[in-house]
Amino acid sequence: MSFFHRKRKQKFLITDPYLVRFELASDFTPENNSQIKQILDDVSKVQKENHETPLSETLPFASFKTAEDFFDQLRSVAAQNAQPINFDYFAVWTYDTNEPTKIGKPSSGDGNPHELITMNHEDHQFTINSEYQNMTVQLFEVIFNDPDNADFSYEDKLDYCKKLREAYLNSTQLDESQIASLPSMNEANKGNVKLSIPSLSHPEVAVKEAENNNAAPVYDPTSHTFSTPATTNNEQPTSAKAASQAEAPQSTTVNDQGVRTFDTPTNVTNEARETTQSAEHQPKRERRTMRKSVEDEAQEQTDLARTKGHIDAPQFAVSVLDPVEPGHKGYVEYQLNQRMKTYNTILKKMGKQISSKNEKAIINVRQTFSKQVDQAIQEFDKKHEHDDDKLFANIQNDMKDKANDKIKEANDAVDLKTQKLKDQAKQSYDSQINEINHQAEKEKIDNENNIMQSFTNKAQDIFSDQLAEHDQKLQKSKDELVHKLNLKYELESREQAAQLRADGDKILQEAFRKMNDNLDNLKSQTIRENNSAKEVNISQQRVENEKQRLEAPFKDLQQAQSKIQAMQDRLSTATAERDQYKKQLTDQEALLHESSHKMEAMQERINTLTTKQANDKVSKSNNDSVELLNKLVTLQVAQAMGKPKTITAEQSEQQPDQPVEAAPANNNSNMNLMMKGFKRLTFVLIVVIVALLALGGWGFVHQQRAYSQQLTNNAKLMNAKLAKARQANQPISQKEADQKALIALHENSLSKLNKYSNEQYYNLDKAIVENNASAAQSAVQGMGNNLHMNDHYRAAQAQNLLTKAGNNSLAKKVGDAN
Repeated sequence: MSFFHRKRKQKFLITDPYLVRFELASDFTPENNSQIKQILDDVSKVQKENHETPLSETLPFASFKTAEDFFDQLRSVAAQNAQPINFDYFAVWTYDTNEPTKIGKPSSGDGNPHELITMNHEDHQFTINSEYQNMTVQLFEVIFNDPDNADFSYEDKLDYCKKLREAYLNSTQLDESQIASLPSMNEANKGNVKLSIPSLSHPEVAVKEAENNNAAPVYDPTSHTFSTPATTNNEQPTSAKAASQAEAPQSTTVNDQGVRTFDTPTNVTNEARETTQSAEHQPKRERRTMRKSVEDEAQEQTDLARTKGHIDAPQFAVSVLDPVEPGHKGYVEYQLNQRMKTYNTILKKMGKQISSKNEKAIINVRQTFSKQVDQAIQEFDKKHEHDDDKLFANIQNDMKDKANDKIKEANDAVDLKTQKLKDQAKQSYDSQINEINHQAEKEKIDNENNIMQSFTNKAQDIFSDQLAEHDQKLQKSKDELVHKLNLKYELESREQAAQLRADGDKILQEAFRKMNDNLDNLKSQTIRENNSAKEVNISQQRVENEKQRLEAPFKDLQQAQSKIQAMQDRLSTATAERDQYKKQLTDQEALLHESSHKMEAMQERINTLTTKQANDKVSKSNNDSVELLNKLVTLQVAQAMGKPKTITAEQSEQQPDQPVEAAPANNNSNMNLMMKGFKRLTFVLIVVIVALLALGGWGFVHQQRAYSQQLTNNAKLMNAKLAKARQANQPISQKEADQKALIALHENSLSKLNKYSNEQYYNLDKAIVENNASAAQSAVQGMGNNLHMNDHYRAAQAQNLLTKAGNNSLAKKVGDAN
C-alpha cells in the first residue's frame, strides 16, 4: 500500500545522489495515527521555515536530512509508547540528476531514481525504538551481514559504505564521530557485525578527537546537544627525571656467605618500584576490555529481553465502516467490525502484558547468569592474582644470582690484574701503588654500576616479554571461560524465552479462539436482529411491490391455467360418471334380456304343466304336482323380480277342504295374475331405465356444452394474459436492467440476477451472491480505475470479498472510491 494517496508532482524535488524511500506500517501511517500525522506536519513546517524541501511534499521519498529529522521525533514516540515503530518498506535509492526522471518500482533496478539497498529482510528489518541513534548503524550492518551480499569482498562493501557515508555527511552536516564506524576486516570476517557510534558508545574518544581537532563539538547523549570542551594539558616531562635517576651512584655489600652482592641505588630502587607497581596494575588495566556504562548495559539487556520475550498478538482484519442502524444494509458487518476492533485492543493489551512479563523474567534470568559469570571471573582473577608478582620475583632472583656470579668473575679478574700491577709496581714504583689501588676501586664501582644497570634492563625486558605472554595466555583462558559460560547461559535463556513465548502465544490463541466464538454468536444475534428489522424496512417493501408488479401477469396466467386444469379434472370426472352410467345401463339391459328369457321359459313350463294337470285331473298326485309347480313358479318369479314371495304351508292349510277339481282353475287364475303383474313391473322398469338414460344424456350434453364454453372463455383470457406477459417481457432499457439486477442482488437471488446478464456489474453481483472471493477479485480488477459501484451494499460486499482474497490494497481502493 502506498504511504500517501496523493498525486506525485512532475518535478522530482530531491537532488541528492542517494535518498531513502520508506513506508510506515499500517498502525503508524498518518492516516491511521493522529500522533504521527501531527509529528509529520510539525517537522515539515520547521523544514519549510528553514527553506528546506518539506518531507510532506516528497513522501514516500526523503533525503537523509529530512528523514533523520522525522525519525528523531519518531524515537520519542517509541519511547513514550514503549513500542518500536515498524516499517513495511525501507530502502536506499540512487538518483542521477543528469538523467531524465522516471521513478522506478520497488525491487527493480530500472528507472531514475531506482532501488539500491533494501532493509525488508526478516533478520534486518528497519525499526525505530527508544535507543535509535541514526540510520547508518542499521544500514552499514545490513551491507556487511546480509547473506545476499556474501559474494562481495570486504573492499567492495567498504567502498559502498564510504560512498553512502559521504552522501549522508553532506546531507546531514554531521561529524564522522557522530555516525557508525566501519568494521575492520577481522571484524567483518567473523560475521554478525555490530556497529556503534563513537561519540555515543565512547565519549572519551570524541573528547580526545575534539582536542586534536581544535576543540570540535562533542555530542552529549543525555541532553542530545553538542558542546566544545576546554583543552587541558596534564602531561609532565619525564626526560629530566629519568636523566637524573640514571646518574645515581650504586653500592655493594657482602652477604653472610661472603659473596659480594649489589644494592640497588635509591633512584634505581624508586624506578624499579614504580616499574613494579606499573607492572602490577597498569598491564591489568590495559588488557581488560573497556565495558560500557551501567546505563548502556542495562538498556542493552532490556532491549535484548524485550526482543526475545516480545509476542505479536493475533489481530482480526477490520475495516473503516460508517455507523449503520438495525435493519439497514451493512448493520451485521458494522457490528462485527466494531466488536473485532474491541477484541484487537484487548489482544494488544494482553500481548503487551505477556511481553512485559516475559521481559522481566528474561532480565531476571540474565541478571542471575551475569552474576554467576562475574563470580566465576572473580574466582579466576583471584586464583591468578599474584601470577605476575611471582613471575617477576623468580626472574629477579635469577637475574640477581647471575649478576652476583658475573660480579664475582669481574672482581676476580680485577684482583688478578691488580696483583700483577702491584707486583710490577713494587718492582718499579712504590709510589704508583696508591694510584693503582684508587683506579682499581673506581673501575670496580663502574663495572658494578654498568653490570647492575645492564642486568636490570635485561630483567625488565625478559619480564615484559614473559608477562605479556603470560597475560595473553591468561586472557585467552579467561575469554574461553567467559565464552563457555555465556554460551551456556545464553542457550538456557533462549530456551526460557522460547517457553515464555510459547506460553504467551497459547494464551493469546485461546483468547483469540474464544473471541472468535463470541463473534460467531454476535453474528448470529445481529443477523436475527437484522432480519427482524428488515420485515418493517421500507426499502424491502418497495422491492416487494416491484416484485409483485413484475410477477402479476404471470400470476394471472397461472390462475387461468389452474382453472383450466380444474375444468379438465371436472370433465374427466363427468366422463367417468358417464361411462359408469353406460355400464349400469348395459348391465340393466342384460338383466332385462335375461329376465325375458326366463319368463318365456317359465311360460312354456307352465303351459306344459297345465296340459299335464288337465290330463291327470283324477289323480291326487296331480294336486301335489300342481302345488309343487306353483311353489316353483312363485319362487322363480320372485327371484326374477327381485321380490321373493313365499308360499307357506299355512296358505295350503287354510283351504284344505276345497275340492280337487277347483285347484287347476285357481292355479290358472293365479298364474295369469302373476304374469300380468310381472309384465307391468317389467314395463315400469323399462320406462324408468329409459327416463334415467334420457336424463343422464341430457345432463351430459349440457355439461359438455358448459365445459366447452368455459374452456373457450379461459382460452381467450389466457391468450390475453399471454399477450400482456409477452408485452411485459419485451427488452428493457439498460437503466431498468441495472435497477432490477440491484433488487435481485439485495434479495441474494441468483436466478433473478441471471435474467439481467447484460447489466454493468453482473459478474461482480454474481460473485457476491455466490460468495466467490476470487471471482469478485477478477471482476473488480476488470473494472480498471473506475471502481465506483453505485451502491453501498455492493461496494461493502466487494470490499469484504477482496479482503478475504488477501488483496487489501484493492479493497482499500474500493472503499475510497465508494
